[in-house]
Amino acid sequence: MKQETKYFLVLLLFFGLPAILAQALIVPLLRIHIWQPDVVLCIVLLLSKRFGGIRGSTAGFVLGLLQDALTGMPIGMSAFPKSLVGYLTGKFHGQHIKGLFMDLWFVLFILIHGIIFYSLLGIKAELNLSDMIITRALPNAIYTMVSLLIMNLFLKKYLSEE
Repeated sequence: MKQETKYFLVLLLFFGLPAILAQALIVPLLRIHIWQPDVVLCIVLLLSKRFGGIRGSTAGFVLGLLQDALTGMPIGMSAFPKSLVGYLTGKFHGQHIKGLFMDLWFVLFILIHGIIFYSLLGIKAELNLSDMIITRALPNAIYTMVSLLIMNLFLKKYLSEE
């Protein structure tokens, strides 16, 4: 097994599992009205940015399945959007996009995740899609982006390619 793959698996274990536990135990305490950040999505985005699309989609799928299993959501409800967004984010791997421009891409990917997730949830629960996007996906995307920027400050030394 290559050294890069070992490092990916170690980071997936050390950051992914605590993110799932934090999502289940700590994030509900940080809820503002009905909005809450998606810490697991933040880890998927950071791992995807560092390791590329294939590993990013793998991280999204594995962490999404574990998150679904722990939260009682239908299996695959979080895994599909997280793996898709992990793959899309990983496509920027190696392109040296940094700073504000990468943050804008992160906002777009978080919003795509929210739209897919709440579309699937709306189909399952027979809810109005436009209301779900406006009242849930947009505020959650903003809250998740703030969380991502904070997490990036603390995890930058582990997830940089230098």
